[in-house]
Amino acid sequence: MIAPYRLAIYSVLAKEFKLLILHGGREANRESWGNSEEALSNAEVVRAWGWQIPFKQKVNGKVYNERLFHITPGFIWHLLRFRPDAVVSNEMGFRSAIALAYGTLFHKPVWIWWEGTRHSERKIDSLRKALRKIITFWADRWITCGVTSTEYLLDLGVKREKILQSQNSVDEEQFRTAVEPAWLLRPRPVVLYVGRFVELKGVRLLLDAVATLQRAGCEFSLILVGEGREKQALEQRAAELGLKDVHFQPAQPPEKMPSVYRSADLVVFPTLQDVWGFVANEAVLCGVPVLCSKYAGCAAELFAAENIFSPDDAREFVEKLGAAIAGRLPKADPSRLKTTEYLGRELVDELNGFIQRDASNQQPDADVGTFPGTLS
Repeated sequence: MIAPYRLAIYSVLAKEFKLLILHGGREANRESWGNSEEALSNAEVVRAWGWQIPFKQKVNGKVYNERLFHITPGFIWHLLRFRPDAVVSNEMGFRSAIALAYGTLFHKPVWIWWEGTRHSERKIDSLRKALRKIITFWADRWITCGVTSTEYLLDLGVKREKILQSQNSVDEEQFRTAVEPAWLLRPRPVVLYVGRFVELKGVRLLLDAVATLQRAGCEFSLILVGEGREKQALEQRAAELGLKDVHFQPAQPPEKMPSVYRSADLVVFPTLQDVWGFVANEAVLCGVPVLCSKYAGCAAELFAAENIFSPDDAREFVEKLGAAIAGRLPKADPSRLKTTEYLGRELVDELNGFIQRDASNQQPDADVGTFPGTLS
């Protein structure tokens, strides 16, 4: 599907290339993302024919994560129709196998845009492990979303020179713009969680840490913004723990998120598994200190050690959260974030370098200013 945080990068690409974006449709658990494709008026956006197959990952008998696998044979028809000079494919799955087959058949460069980390990939099944091996053997060019994604590819045997190490970004101007807070709460400080209410996000562990601090006499407010199948159970858990000043709010559309962050004095990201964590980018751009789980792919790249914690270590969680509430957590350094414009130009230069080299080999006298490209 088309994620809102990719729109700015896609817009940069669309200025340079004739751009086709293929996707497999929106997912039911991402309702707040809305119609992202409407923002891409300068690109051709197509939902290709295919299926979304639900998959539940369980740990100790409990649902830990829910995903949808996109099996989209329609990509084949659209690639043959569009005949791109370069293809960029997200992740190492069915769509990437189609992209690589097209590249092999028509001698066109293909990049795999990869986000997974050692931690996020540690429990994948044997089928996906086999597919990973096939694709790493097949693909010659890679784009990663930070150091942790690069480390995983190196573990698989991908050579470093084949990897363009990028980063994940959001629309900086949207989050730097001064806006009024969505909510004015007391007591302060206000602690904010943003994300889905599912097991792997660590929200239950956050509530337990909050209970320990409140029993010790610590006063603060907690806002939890999002949706998910665990929401009702988490609300019940907060009541059972006797938590005070806890406010559950529905997921907000992307344009309202700057107001959400400016309602808080501190953002806590207690995830047990995230390939990156865009909440961190957004909070940093809004100038809000972040307490970030070590299991977020962005953690070491964006934050100092004092901002990072282990959510499954109850003692450390309470100590770090207590220090953050007491105002001893430094703000993140925004200079660690690469801008969308920088990342977009970096990607354009990467693509153009290979496309122009390929075009000059095939048609030495051709004008190679701009070329069709596709993202899937």
